[in-house]
Amino acid sequence: MHESTAGDPAFRIAFLFHTNLDLLSQTLPRCLEALTAGTQESFEVVLHCDGTPPQTVAQIAPRLAQWGVDEVRVRRRDRFVASGDGSNNGHRRLFDQRSPYLIVIEDDVVMYRTDPSFDALSACRRLFEKHPRVPALSKVSDYHQWSWKLEDAGDELEPGVRSVNRLSTHFIAYDLRRFTPVADRFGGFDLDVFIDRADLSYNWEDLVSHVGTTGDRHIAFPEGWPLEVFHCDRKVAPGSMYHTQDPRLKAQVLAELEQRFRAGLDTPIEVTA
Repeated sequence: MHESTAGDPAFRIAFLFHTNLDLLSQTLPRCLEALTAGTQESFEVVLHCDGTPPQTVAQIAPRLAQWGVDEVRVRRRDRFVASGDGSNNGHRRLFDQRSPYLIVIEDDVVMYRTDPSFDALSACRRLFEKHPRVPALSKVSDYHQWSWKLEDAGDELEPGVRSVNRLSTHFIAYDLRRFTPVADRFGGFDLDVFIDRADLSYNWEDLVSHVGTTGDRHIAFPEGWPLEVFHCDRKVAPGSMYHTQDPRLKAQVLAELEQRFRAGLDTPIEVTA
């Protein structure tokens, strides 16, 4: 079993943020509620602002205590910027070894726990401890939208947990001591390894999928967990690998999800499109 460095939490939960503060103010509390309410695990919350305008950064500080954020990092995109999709720049900067487990959530992702007794962090730890060939796990409920389709890559790891061919950066949990050395060997922390074109794409999620499906490693997809995870966006067209990035559409998708799931939640969030 991996242990954290003395005084450090077992889990670091990092939110990767760019510019849509209205959306983050709703998705971040929902995700933390789903992941951490009643958990037995120790954790800290980091907000990584990557390429965020200064005027937006200035609005964040008054909200940190309300959100439960322990640390804010602000990174400009003026120098030493990763190639490919803009989010690659943030993902590759979140890794150190002080806590054994890292969870990364993008700012336009929302989660709902459908069983109030479910401890998602403990479930992540148990899964990693039970399956030493799993460096990363992910669950996204609307994976039917993906252009690179989700498929099984072998038998179930255990009931309700699939071994799959890929994952998405929307929500990933890492066992850092398993993932980081291989990702480093594959060039994942180099600035120029990524590319993002309609005819050729290799972004952070491709790198993580590469690590998780080679060398007898497995990506765990716990489809049976009572945790629903959604990306608050839509594809620009069916089969496209690109999303709209339209703030109004993202607000609309979130509002629809709130109507669907919030009836059983204790702290409903007011959604404005």
